[in-house]
Amino acid sequence: MHRRAFSLAPEHEEPPGDLSPNGHNVQIVDQSSRPDRLKRCARCILPETYPFVDFDAAGVCRYCRTWQPITVAGEQALLDAVAPYRSSDGSPDVIVAFSGGRDSSYGLHYVKKVLGMNPVAFTYDWGMVTDLARRNQARVCAKLGVEHILRSADITAKRRYVRKNVEAWLKRPEIGMVTLFMAGDKEFYSYARQLRQETGIKLVIFCTGNMIEDAPYKTGLMGIPQDDHGNVLTKMSLRNKVAMLGYHAKQYALNPRYLNESLFDTWNAFWQTFVVKDDFLYLYRYIEWREDVIVDTIRREYDWEIATDTTTTWRIGDGTAAFYNYIYQTIAGFTEDECMLANMVREGHLTRDEALRRAADYAKPRWPSIREYAQLIGFSAEEALQIINAAPKLY
Repeated sequence: MHRRAFSLAPEHEEPPGDLSPNGHNVQIVDQSSRPDRLKRCARCILPETYPFVDFDAAGVCRYCRTWQPITVAGEQALLDAVAPYRSSDGSPDVIVAFSGGRDSSYGLHYVKKVLGMNPVAFTYDWGMVTDLARRNQARVCAKLGVEHILRSADITAKRRYVRKNVEAWLKRPEIGMVTLFMAGDKEFYSYARQLRQETGIKLVIFCTGNMIEDAPYKTGLMGIPQDDHGNVLTKMSLRNKVAMLGYHAKQYALNPRYLNESLFDTWNAFWQTFVVKDDFLYLYRYIEWREDVIVDTIRREYDWEIATDTTTTWRIGDGTAAFYNYIYQTIAGFTEDECMLANMVREGHLTRDEALRRAADYAKPRWPSIREYAQLIGFSAEEALQIINAAPKLY
């Protein structure tokens, strides 16, 4: 595993492509060949830069020492939970939130094929749903014969909000504020509630609740230790919600460029995500999440398409992922995939050696996706990468 650092290359070097919305070539050289000096957990793969990590005398991190094996309620509990909502005449009886990603694609398959229900798929497009995700949505819904309802935001406005927050962040890079780039997608909670009212379908299933994809580093990088909310953000403790508000208030004071027209949209995202209570059903709190089963099933049954610029199958339908993972890898020395892989090691899904191999592969910058993100949002990737590369590191 290597620490990754990148710099602009001299003009004679071969560029990876045009990353700039103004047509300029951005020439970047991968300088990650030097050995990684980061200390890593002897049991999983988390590095010393991971928030709130420490190691015992045997080199085992606190996350491994305190890890509780994941338990799920089970299929019978799931059958009991959905039983009151089943239709007797074949009419739609459940709304399934559907991004087109691997978890929701398998979830829609499971609801239709295993539970034998009659789902309606629901997607909220906030401007960062990739063409790859749309193709996978079409494949799965067509094969299952499922109605697909798409609700779209004002795409132009949403992308403008993201651009203003990216530009604000670049003026004062603060790694805990990276999550602000994704605030715009949180309205899917609101639209799910709205759709429930419009259709009269009372049961809404989100294909989340999978603790292997839990991401405590997001609050950790704000200086806030994550509490036990079961990977369901509405269940975060009041203490942490208040701490998050305090952290963001401080950052807004330090960087007034965040006080832009996106402010109401960001506040609404917080309100919908952390304040409004829900009665959604979270699929992976009932059934075991196994990456191999999920990916094998959707690839085989639906010809589910994978990305061409990465080997990971996680977040490939999210247009922001390549950019924010570049930031995390460059400044903190890890990506979100490493958090997932560490959890897979703890659960016995992977060996540590395999997790390290995958982490090194997944950490490679996704230049085509970074290029597309910059072009869609409308900022200079060349300038952004220069700033990210020069920002203070956690190692």
